[in-house]
Amino acid sequence: LSRLGIGCRALGARGLSTHCARRRHMLYGKDISMHRRLLLGLAAFLLTAPSYARIVRIVVEQRESAAFQGQSFGSAGPYQRLSGHIYGELDPKSPLNSIITDIEFAPRNVRGMVEYSATFSVAVPADLSKASGVLFYEVPNRGRAPLPAANARAGAMADLFKYGHIVLTSGWQGDIASAPGVETISVPVAKNADGSPLTGPVLVRFSDMAPNTNTLALRGRQPPAPAATPLTLDTSKATLTRRYGEGREVIPIRSSDWAFADCTATPFPGKPDPDKICLKNGFDPAYLYELVYTAKDPLVLGIGFAATRDLTSFFRYAAKDDSGTANPIAGKVTHTVARGDSQSGNFLRSLVHLGFNQDEGKKIVFDGINPNIAVRQLAMNFRFASVSGAAALYEPGSDAVQTWSTYADDARHRPAASLLDRCTASNTCPKVFETFGASELWNLRGSLDLVGTKADKDI
Repeated sequence: LSRLGIGCRALGARGLSTHCARRRHMLYGKDISMHRRLLLGLAAFLLTAPSYARIVRIVVEQRESAAFQGQSFGSAGPYQRLSGHIYGELDPKSPLNSIITDIEFAPRNVRGMVEYSATFSVAVPADLSKASGVLFYEVPNRGRAPLPAANARAGAMADLFKYGHIVLTSGWQGDIASAPGVETISVPVAKNADGSPLTGPVLVRFSDMAPNTNTLALRGRQPPAPAATPLTLDTSKATLTRRYGEGREVIPIRSSDWAFADCTATPFPGKPDPDKICLKNGFDPAYLYELVYTAKDPLVLGIGFAATRDLTSFFRYAAKDDSGTANPIAGKVTHTVARGDSQSGNFLRSLVHLGFNQDEGKKIVFDGINPNIAVRQLAMNFRFASVSGAAALYEPGSDAVQTWSTYADDARHRPAASLLDRCTASNTCPKVFETFGASELWNLRGSLDLVGTKADKDI
């Protein structure tokens, strides 16, 4: 199709108008009957070809008809709450999905698609005729569901319910465990084509541990470390160092003096454990320790962006899933808004930046977003990401594009760019209402978003 010039305008390509005009001349000027035949053939193909996979199956596992203790909210009246799982598929070759890191290494089903599943919860007026038409997506923070339990009071959500808004939340962070009140997503592990492990380097930093500690966990700690399993427990293949603080002399620790192990109940070298490290003479809280090792089996965490895109688009546009199950709110959504605090707001910034506000049908996903107290990007779409980080030293997230307006970041040798570049090209940008406070300026480098690295004028 690109050879024939079809879709030049739809692609939003810049600087290609002359090129596209020439293609149209070749197509229309030389043989108009050929053009008609091509369009008829294309129409036949589109009518018979399978559509892009989105939500294959939606399963409502729990339906609370008188949710939130039966409260009535303004003219909308009482609410019902539906929760369950979605099962989705992604075409790894689609330009809208290929931006997901390691998706080309994810296992595929018989249709060549990459599968995932996620939890969701949606609160809607019990009388759907009273729905406002607005779907309000509340982004979970580290899996914590913004919607209260169906048997609890509505709390802050009452302000949304009284207008009849539909409120949706779902799992997107693939490195957290399932638990009550937590929205989760199951994403695949990336492997080489021959089944061998995919690997990469990981850095973990330890400080301020309790005195007389001889064992430290690699996960479930602050600052958070990625969900990354060592390729080998051979410490000669890794590096552990210590120093008195940032910028001080780095002191290597011999590989024979530490182990990937648990020494809390067994003397050094302890019980082998890929999720812990043990130091022969214990850790000194006066030191900063740094561990670098090769990890295996990365999760394809970037799928969380696509899953949010596809679930929201399903509720907004679809009549049913691929298996024929009806969309429970089909035809009731005319506008969509998303809101997230801190990590969740960073999620929205990156979702837009990476082009996920355009669904596979080329439609807009969110009409508006409100990133609240969020001034960086979410460090998720790379191998062995640490999604629960908080922009501490050596944590990624503030290294990418940060500004909504186009800005040339000369200090960091970055070309002019904006968070809205991809959605501008596809005409799918949301309206952005950004809110933050003093902490974002003083502690989370929010000033970068407003005055850049030059700090000479407002961006």
